[in-house]
Amino acid sequence: MPTTKTPNPSRPRMAAVYASGTVRARRWHGEGDVRGYRPPAGWSAQADLTDIHPITGRALPRAVWWIVETKE
Repeated sequence: MPTTKTPNPSRPRMAAVYASGTVRARRWHGEGDVRGYRPPAGWSAQADLTDIHPITGRALPRAVWWIVETKE
């Protein structure tokens, strides 16, 4: 029987800390228009429709939307 790891309530989860100028990319899986995306506080974002993976540089089978965020 597989065991599931439950978070320890006495240890708070540590948030990731990003340096200014850090760029991160993720695929848009949201419903509706990608222009409705609002980045988290302290980040700027742009949407990119591309058939090249923004991290690996490899060709994708079809063009998909990516959200590219930059830490301010």
